[in-house]
Amino acid sequence: MRRRGFLALFLLPWARGQGACRPTPALTEGPYYLKEVPQRTDLREGLPGIPLRLTLKVQDAACRPLEGARVDLWHTDALGRYSGVNAPGVFCRGWQATDEKGEVAFLTLFPGWYPSRTPHLHLRVEAKGRAFTTQLFFPEEVQRQVYTRPPYAQRGMPQVGNRQDGIFRADLLLALRPEGEGFAAGFTLTLPF
Repeated sequence: MRRRGFLALFLLPWARGQGACRPTPALTEGPYYLKEVPQRTDLREGLPGIPLRLTLKVQDAACRPLEGARVDLWHTDALGRYSGVNAPGVFCRGWQATDEKGEVAFLTLFPGWYPSRTPHLHLRVEAKGRAFTTQLFFPEEVQRQVYTRPPYAQRGMPQVGNRQDGIFRADLLLALRPEGEGFAAGFTLTLPF
């Protein structure tokens, strides 16, 4: 019995390595998705705010990179406004097609907040004739750094923390690293199909 347990320690990782990836949790698209947005890398449109470089890798359930998938990213500006909804324009919105490695990179702004939610990013991926949506979140210690700086400081800290947000998931939290005046992060999106 003891020997069987010992062998299981070695066999279990091998069995898990047979091409099965854990799917990224799907979350609501929300009411502010717009299909007609520009295909572009830089979503800032000259707006003030702290730069955020986000690299995303899209893969299927067998861990294979998906080339040619449409990845939409949208979020609020530094003052908590969504373009095309409560402010004119298409700032902080855009899409790209994944390359042969399944990757896209966006340069945008650290988002602001609005009263009912913790700060977040929206993502929608179209691949294989299907759509997948989720959201990504920010560590509260980074939020505390960002929201004391202009132009965020005029609104102060978010009214809703991560744990108070009804949609927040810790496994969708970005691991941010400093980059110049802002931050950078990467995230792998594993689609359930």
